[in-house]
Amino acid sequence: MIGSADQQASAAVALLTKLVAAASPNPPGDERMVAEVIREEAHALGLPAPETHSLAAERPNLIFRVGVAGPTLLLAGHTDTMPAGDLTKWRGDPWTLQISDGRAFGLGSADMKAGIVVMLLAAARLVEDPEPRGSLILVLAADEENCSAFGVRWLVDQGLPVADAGIMLEPSSTTDRSWERLFVAQRGSCVCELTARGKPGHSGQVVPASERASAAFARALGALTSAEFFPEFRHEVDATAPSVNVATMVRGGMVPFAHPEYLHATIEVRTIEAMTPDLVLDRLRQVIAQADLADRVTIDLWPPPLDWFPPGLAVGDSRLLKATQHAWRDVLGEQPKLGVLPASTDSSVIAELGFPVIPAFGPGSLAVAHQPNESISLKDLVTGVDLLESTIRHYFSPVE
Repeated sequence: MIGSADQQASAAVALLTKLVAAASPNPPGDERMVAEVIREEAHALGLPAPETHSLAAERPNLIFRVGVAGPTLLLAGHTDTMPAGDLTKWRGDPWTLQISDGRAFGLGSADMKAGIVVMLLAAARLVEDPEPRGSLILVLAADEENCSAFGVRWLVDQGLPVADAGIMLEPSSTTDRSWERLFVAQRGSCVCELTARGKPGHSGQVVPASERASAAFARALGALTSAEFFPEFRHEVDATAPSVNVATMVRGGMVPFAHPEYLHATIEVRTIEAMTPDLVLDRLRQVIAQADLADRVTIDLWPPPLDWFPPGLAVGDSRLLKATQHAWRDVLGEQPKLGVLPASTDSSVIAELGFPVIPAFGPGSLAVAHQPNESISLKDLVTGVDLLESTIRHYFSPVE
């Protein structure tokens, strides 16, 4: 794997091409094809054969172990992607990597098959030129895009290999560049369901607004959209605030010619440390009560596992922080600014095992993820390998 810069770049693009071609949209959820590509490419890179752990055969989770001594660093990511969506919005086949203007376009290119490339190639460098002490565990899990019930959530429940620290290779930015900040914490998610009730009947029949579900529904959404939520909550790392996303999903009614008895809207709240599901529900219900709608509108948590994804605690481990900061300065040439990732990754689930986890350290940006023409900078692929390798070596052999 060690070669010229051009050879390394070509190897990274070739690997990303194969990973993108191995479709793994979730839903429906089937990561077998991409897992097989990872097994084959890891073997070619000189990595040991992975363990495979699965709650369901079509949802494999791969665990690689490199080295047997010293402190253990876990590198983790997911193999599934969001669905492609409207294919007419893509510049080409979403599963055929296309190169244009220094970027690679394809489904999962940023979130997070580029991160898988970085993990595998950095680990291969450690195999070729191992540190005198230290071992790696690579976890490539299924089902992250649907709350990880078949992936990290299940692995943790089964006793995921414990490490001294961990790093998620998720996209590390919300802007047009990778590595916007060194994210040391992340927001969580609380998903709720609003239900407005009314008198059903033929649309030709005049039903007063006070009895229509649609009127209560509209007033409730308006009240929630204009309300100020959680003003006292700001994260200590960078003052990140919670956010309330009203009506991310809407449904109800049977036909166009009848007043519906029920209308439903999903409310998703991005949470920070110290927030709980009960707190979120209480604040949302307060707004409904203040709008005099409590007798016609209810808000409840969604069924598990989508109801609550915990926010990640801020990483305080000095060894992990110093390793990432040293590598950031060495490779990116600047002092990193600490931040809170506005999205959620599997880091908060892994952290339940009792060790610190950086939630996002890979190439790519959330600004281009979960939408047509997702892309990654070709330069960032190689930079990501350099940055991760440097971080691993600094972690295993700390310098002040």
